[in-house]
Order: sequence, then C-alpha cells, then structure tokens
Amino acid sequence: MSTLDKILQTQLNNIYNQLNAQEEEVEIAARLLSQAVHGEGRVVMKTFHDFTKIEPLLIEGELKLGSPSLFSSVESLDTPDRVLVIAKSFDEEVKAFTETLSAGAVEFVLICNYNRHEAETIDGYHHYIDLSSPRELIPTPDFDKIVNPYINAFTYLYYHLYVLIDEMTNDEY
Repeated sequence: MSTLDKILQTQLNNIYNQLNAQEEEVEIAARLLSQAVHGEGRVVMKTFHDFTKIEPLLIEGELKLGSPSLFSSVESLDTPDRVLVIAKSFDEEVKAFTETLSAGAVEFVLICNYNRHEAETIDGYHHYIDLSSPRELIPTPDFDKIVNPYINAFTYLYYHLYVLIDEMTNDEY
C-alpha cells in the first residue's frame, strides 16, 4: 500500500469516526424522516452542488426512503412530508432555501459540511448532520491537496439513516 493510500484510508476513517460521533443527531433525523416513510407523507429530496447528480439513486434506487420525490415548491408539500436537504457546503443558496423551509414551518433534515461563518444559523437547526468533510485531504508534490470524500461521507450517512428508518418502521424488528 502506498503512502497516499494510507493517508486516504486514515482520513476516511477519521471522517467516519466524526460521523459516528453524531449518533444522536443521526437518530433524531431518522425519527423525523421515518414519520414520513411510515405515515402518509413523503421524503422530499432537495440536493445542491454535486449531489444533484445522485438524485436518480435517491429517488429510484433500491434503498430509497419510502416513496421519495424531488422538491418542487413549498406549496406542494403536505404537513406529513419531510424534506431531506443535501449539500456539499452551507452556502448562500442553501441558507436561503433552509430559511424558506423554516419560515414555512416545514420539517427538514439538513446534511452538509459545517460553515463556522454561519454557525448561528446552522446551530439553530434541530435536524442537522455535519458531513465532516470540508476540504481536500491528500497532499500532492506541489503542496496542493486533492480528494474531498464528501460523497462517501453522505452515502455512509444515508445508509445509516436507511437502516435506522427501516428498523423504526418495520414491525418485524
């Protein structure tokens, strides 16, 4: 195994450990989303950045959350619906979107990297999970860094949510 492989493996393990440290937040988020999966609601997905490329997986994939759909408007949401907001970073676009949801009293889970400049806003969200992958990790010979595994972090969290929601909504457990 090369040095860079070891660095990548170590960094991924660190990210997964940081995600695991948010066990309570993940469980609370799973409970909120399970209300839509088990009840009359839908899990409505709103993706930003590179996550728009995995929308088909989230909506049509083998491990979809109930009968999910893509976000179209706040007006199209019903009370039992829950919104899952997925972004690489908490930028102005994501902030504006989540503020719109909050203003409309829409229940949502936000998964993105923490933005310390927006700490007051993010810390005010009850259902927030930090992706724990804010930057590139692997050093290059010219002192740059490459590889930000935020997609890996999200899929790990998503599978964790899926398993918890299945356990919460399946009477056979």
